[in-house]
Amino acid sequence: MSRALNLSNFPPSAEVIGFSARDHYPDIVFTREMLHPPGHSRRSESTRDVMVPVTESLPKRILAIFMELGLLEALGEATQSESRFVARAATYLQMIGRRFKQYWQSYPCELSMDLVAKHSQTRNWQKSTIRCLSWHPLCFKLAVATIDDTVRIYTRNPGVTPILRSSLQKAVTCLAWRPYTGGELAIGCQSGVLIWSVDPTSQITRPLSQAVHLQHGRHQPVTAVSWSSNGELLVTASINDTHLLVWNVDQQRCVPMHRVKLPCALVSYAPLGYNMIASTIGKDFYLCTVPPERVTRVGWSTANGSLQSFAWSRDEKHLLFVTTDDMKLFYMRLSGLKSASYELAFPLVDLDQKLTDGGLAIGGKAQSLAWCPRDRFLAISFKNTAAIAIFFTNLAGLQINIDPYCLIFGVGVEYPSCMCYQENYQQEYDSDAQSVLTIGWSSGRVEYYPL
Repeated sequence: MSRALNLSNFPPSAEVIGFSARDHYPDIVFTREMLHPPGHSRRSESTRDVMVPVTESLPKRILAIFMELGLLEALGEATQSESRFVARAATYLQMIGRRFKQYWQSYPCELSMDLVAKHSQTRNWQKSTIRCLSWHPLCFKLAVATIDDTVRIYTRNPGVTPILRSSLQKAVTCLAWRPYTGGELAIGCQSGVLIWSVDPTSQITRPLSQAVHLQHGRHQPVTAVSWSSNGELLVTASINDTHLLVWNVDQQRCVPMHRVKLPCALVSYAPLGYNMIASTIGKDFYLCTVPPERVTRVGWSTANGSLQSFAWSRDEKHLLFVTTDDMKLFYMRLSGLKSASYELAFPLVDLDQKLTDGGLAIGGKAQSLAWCPRDRFLAISFKNTAAIAIFFTNLAGLQINIDPYCLIFGVGVEYPSCMCYQENYQQEYDSDAQSVLTIGWSSGRVEYYPL
């Protein structure tokens, strides 16, 4: 096992390796004018979420407030009923609820979209021009979600860029391509999940059919989506629901899974499909096996804060994660591939904020992790500093060695909003690159960084 590391002796910056055929990577730069045309008015997220038209009936207002703010706030609205019986009953139930609430383990009384931003992998999610990125696992296809509720699909053909847009597609939080399909994309958003089918051979910029909309009860907004390794099932998490949902997308049916004490923020199948990880908006997170093996669930708790981001090795034997409140990279080692049994986590790297020799701040609380498909390069972005720290990782059986590799800075004052590795990168004939990190910068620029 490698020694504990910190950022003090990090190399100052990364050298650009370059591509032999860079022209097939699309040039992507979003501006506010592109995403918000003149005269196109947009209400703020918070205003849209909590305002209820006064022309709606009382039951509709109560239901809207219940879905957005919870039971006690909905009962407060019911106390305004013209029916004396309804008003009195609501007042009585509200009083009982407030008393019981003192004894329940409660989660933060924040608006839904504020919680989304707090637990998002994207820095400054509510105002970020680029909200998320996702490479297709099998082909050269990049999905980019932007603040205007649009998802664009980029391929090697620069003349055709399919655009996915729907009135149901508001406040996009996450993207996931379905394995073993050419163009099925799951988009998590405020209203649930939308499943788009994009014909990979189509020469038009809009899909031929509308998206399939998956929703279930209070399971919205959806904050994480993940496909099983064979593409048959889709698991989703919502910061308003204490259940994970497992969807048979083809049948548009779901099964609630693993009810926990607090609403879930993140969920992901592991690369081989034997295990799953789910985190809550509190300190608890869970490691589970998935069918057809005997289902087990092991609960863990962080020392401080909640799970912020995580990354699996491709063989599922190693798990790296960071939390919202600790400035450390933590490591867990799997002791049984199909048992969800991991050894106790311990800090692997100290991420305390440091200054480079040039006086630039690096490190601090982590925002997101990305581990390349070859398990060789780990990228860490941060909540309050502008550099991405790249570590070189070497796995040998159940051992991991990790060393500082380089720092990646943007241009001027921009910082990384989100990032991911290209899943199917094939080495160019005269390039030394082994993996390509794709970065969505706060300026609206997308950059491809070969490592």
